[in-house]
Amino acid sequence: MSPPAKETKSYRVPDSEVLGSTYILRNHLTKDSPEMSPHREVLPDNVLGMLQYSAKTHPNADFLGRRVYNKDANKFGDFQWMTYGEAYDRSLKIGSGLVHLMQKHVRPGSDISALTRLPMGLYAINRVEWVLADYAAVSQNWYSVALYDTLGADSIEYILNHAEIEILVCSLDKVPKILKLREKLPKLKVIVSLDSFAPETREESLPSPFNTSSVSVLMQWADATDIALYDLAAVEALGAESPVHPRTPKPDDIFCLCYTSGTTGTPKAAMVLHRNMDYVQRVTPFLIPLKGIPVALAYLPLAHIYERFVEVYIMSAGGRIGMYSGNILNVVNDLQTLRPNVFTSVPRLLNRIYDRLVAGTIHAPGLTGVIARKAVADKMANLEAGKGNTHMFWDRILFRKIGALLGGNLEFVLTGSAPIDKNVLQFLRICFCCLVTEGWGATETCGMGVVNVSTENQAGRVGVPQPAMELKLTDVPDMNYLSTDKPFPRGEMMVRGPCVFGGYYKDAKKTAETILEGGWLSTGDIGQINADGTVSIIDRKKNIFKLSQGEYVAPEALENIYGKDSLVQQVFVHGDSLQSCLVGVIVPDLETFEPWAKNIANISGPAATPEALCVHAKVNRALRDRLADAGRKAKLQGYEILKAIKIDHRPFDIESNGMLTPTMKLRRNIAADYYRPDLDAMYASITGAAKK
Repeated sequence: MSPPAKETKSYRVPDSEVLGSTYILRNHLTKDSPEMSPHREVLPDNVLGMLQYSAKTHPNADFLGRRVYNKDANKFGDFQWMTYGEAYDRSLKIGSGLVHLMQKHVRPGSDISALTRLPMGLYAINRVEWVLADYAAVSQNWYSVALYDTLGADSIEYILNHAEIEILVCSLDKVPKILKLREKLPKLKVIVSLDSFAPETREESLPSPFNTSSVSVLMQWADATDIALYDLAAVEALGAESPVHPRTPKPDDIFCLCYTSGTTGTPKAAMVLHRNMDYVQRVTPFLIPLKGIPVALAYLPLAHIYERFVEVYIMSAGGRIGMYSGNILNVVNDLQTLRPNVFTSVPRLLNRIYDRLVAGTIHAPGLTGVIARKAVADKMANLEAGKGNTHMFWDRILFRKIGALLGGNLEFVLTGSAPIDKNVLQFLRICFCCLVTEGWGATETCGMGVVNVSTENQAGRVGVPQPAMELKLTDVPDMNYLSTDKPFPRGEMMVRGPCVFGGYYKDAKKTAETILEGGWLSTGDIGQINADGTVSIIDRKKNIFKLSQGEYVAPEALENIYGKDSLVQQVFVHGDSLQSCLVGVIVPDLETFEPWAKNIANISGPAATPEALCVHAKVNRALRDRLADAGRKAKLQGYEILKAIKIDHRPFDIESNGMLTPTMKLRRNIAADYYRPDLDAMYASITGAAKK
C-alpha cells in the first residue's frame, strides 16, 4: 500500500501506480471523484443551450463589440456593442437562412428536418459576423470547420474536401481565393460573404478594397463556376422570412472540427464535442477568479481552440467580447480602448510586450532607470519569497502606469500554446500586479487540461490538473525518461477527463493511437512531477531522432536554446541516423546581425548586403563558435553542439518556402528537403575536415 502523501498542490490518488507509469494526480476540488459540479443551478449541456441561457438571463447586456473604421479620420473609434438578445436573434435568422440555402442549392427536395449535423466552412479573421455565423450553425445542430487566415491553397483545398464542405461562409476578400480553387472543390456549392455586397450598408471594421463593380465581377465569376454567391444580409433576410425552429445538439454531437497543423503529413481534424464545451463552462469559473463579468479582446485566431474555448466561456458567463481591429500591431491600442479584465495570450506577443516594458524601465537611462531597477528588484524578491506580486509603494509610483499599457483593468492573464521564458513570466507578474499564469492544453484537450493555482509564484511550471481531470506520466525509455526517475518522476504526460476530444474525424487509426486504453490521451509532451505536486513540461516526445552512435536528440529543445541568442531569429537543427553530429540552418535577426557581421567581416557600404554577410566565411565561423559557446553554457552534450551551420537571410515561412505550418511550427521534412544540398554539403565538409 502506498504511504499517505503529504499535502501538495495536486492530489495524489492512493494506490494508483502501475508498472511503467506514475501515480494519478487530481485537482483537490475533485480529489474523491473526477466529476465536475455546475457553478449554477441551471446548466445547459450544449453550446446552443448556453447561448439561449445567456440571451434569456441578460438579453440587453453587451456581448459582441467591434471598432468601426472611420475612413475620413483614418482611424478606429470606440467599441460598438451588440447585445445578447440581438446576437441570439440574428444567429437564429442566419441559421434558418443557411438551411434554406442547403435545401435549394445542395440537396433540392430534401426534408428540412433531415438537414442537420452538417459541416459549414468558416474562413475569416476574428469579427462579430464570424461568431454570429458560428452560432447560426450551432442553432441548427451543424458544426463549423474553421480555416486559418494564413493557410496556403493546398491546405484549404484539403480541408474543404476532407470535411466535405458544401456551404462556406467567409469574408469578401477570401472569395477570389476560393473561386480560383473551384475545379478542385467538387463538394462546394454555396459561398456566403460576411461582408455586404451593398457598400452603403457595409459596416466595415476594416478598410475594404471592394467596390460595387468588383463585387459584380465576383458574382459573375461565381455564377460561371456554378457557385451560388450570397451575402450574409441576404441569408439573414431569407431566414427572417421563413424561420426554421432551432435544433438542440446532444452532448456527443460535434461542435466544431479543429484541423491541427501537423508538422508532417496532412492536417488532422479534431472533433470537439458539445460535452467538451459543457466542461469549459463548468470549470473555467473556478480557474479565473474575477470581481465581475469577464471582458476580453478576441485577437488570437478563433479558428484555433485556445481562443475558441475562451469565447465560449465568456458567452456562457454573460461577459463581453471585443473583436480586435484586424491588425496584430494595433492590439495594444485595442486593449487600451476595451480595458479588459481577462487577457489570454501567447509567448510571442508577451515577449514583445516584455521587450517594450524592459526598454522603458530597467534599461531606461538616468533617474528613471535607477528607480525602475530598484522597484523591480524589490518586487521580484517579494515574488520569489512567496509574498505575492503587489507592493503598496512601488505599485503606486510605477507599476500602475505600466498596467495602463493593457488598459489598466486586468485581473487575469493566461499564457499558453508554447513555453514562456521564466524571466519574462516573472517580470510580467510584477508589472501587471494581477494573476499572470501559465497553463498547458492541446487541440485534443480543447485547449485545457493543466493550469497553475492562483498562489503559484514560481516560473517553469504549467500547474496541476484542472478539476475533473486526471494526469499521470508513462515511461519513455528511448529518451531515458522514467516514472521511477529520482528526485522527480518523468515521462510522457497522459491526461484523462471531460475535455478530451472525440477523436480524429475519418481517422480511426490515429484516434486509437492517441486515445489509449482507459480513456487516457497520449499528449506527446514529456512532463516532470515536482515535489509540490505541480507539473513542468521538459521536452517533447515527437520530433526525436537517433544519431549513428545511438544517442537520441530532441531538436526542439536545442532550437529553443540556440534561438535565445540575440543574433538569431529562427533555427532548424538537423540530424541523420547515418551521422554522428548535428548541423543547422540559422536565419539571423538582421537588425542585430548586420552590424555584428559587418564588424566581423570588416566590410561596409554597398558590398555589405545581407546576402553577402550570410555567406561570408568569417561570419559563419564566428556565429557557429558563438552558438557552440551558448550550447556549452547550457550544459549540452557534445553531440548536441552544432558542428556546421548555414546562415540564410530568407526566413522560414508559410507561403514562399512552406517550412512553417499555419501555427508557425517548423515542418521538418519540408525544411530537410528544401535545404538538402546545404545539409549534404555541411556533412561533407565535416567529414573532409575530420580526414585531414
